[in-house]
Amino acid sequence: MVIDYIMDFVFPPRCIICGKLTGYCLNIKICHKCAENAEYVEDDWDYAYTLKNKLGQKVYFDGGKAVFKYKFVKKSIERFKYFGARSLGKEYAEIMYEYFAGSGFFEKADCIVSVPVNKHRLKTRGYDQAGYLAGNLANIANIEFVSDGILRHKNTVPQNSLGVNERFENVKNAFSVGNYNFKGKNVIIADDIFTTGATINECAKVLKISGAENVCFLTFAAAGESLGSDENV
Repeated sequence: MVIDYIMDFVFPPRCIICGKLTGYCLNIKICHKCAENAEYVEDDWDYAYTLKNKLGQKVYFDGGKAVFKYKFVKKSIERFKYFGARSLGKEYAEIMYEYFAGSGFFEKADCIVSVPVNKHRLKTRGYDQAGYLAGNLANIANIEFVSDGILRHKNTVPQNSLGVNERFENVKNAFSVGNYNFKGKNVIIADDIFTTGATINECAKVLKISGAENVCFLTFAAAGESLGSDENV
């Protein structure tokens, strides 16, 4: 208990959504106000909508889930990705595990992988935010984390600067699998946000080609006001 007070004094606990102080030693990740106004992704969200109906693409992932709507956690994710708030990745992972526990995703999974970060962005940010989140999620769920399961061999431009069709072309053939045998495996791709699905689908594609039996994704947020939209991202 004493060490908890000391750590809270050095690093005051804040709401992971709005960033406001939550109180010492209360172990509260989301403040009362944010919890009351939380916007969760509906169970019937069609994650493959854009890929199928706007791009006419084959969908390679077998399913997936997200916790919050992106517009609700937008500022939090921006702090995580662009302003050095690396510790949020562990908080996201804890919430994702709590939210998806009992859904069958963890029970069936053989391993967890992450979407590899662009080398230039890795240098700029100083850490691989998706890998950090995925590694923490794997640790909490007691599932193997394959840190180099997917490799990026194409320096793509940021997806949030592109339109729907451009996003698909941007990540096309950008990934390959690392030195790991995925044959017959049930794989979870963990990431911070699902937008159009172009990136996760391309990762799922290389996993399926390498022999993965089942590929699903889990993300902290999903974007758009409507199914499969990339609005506000």
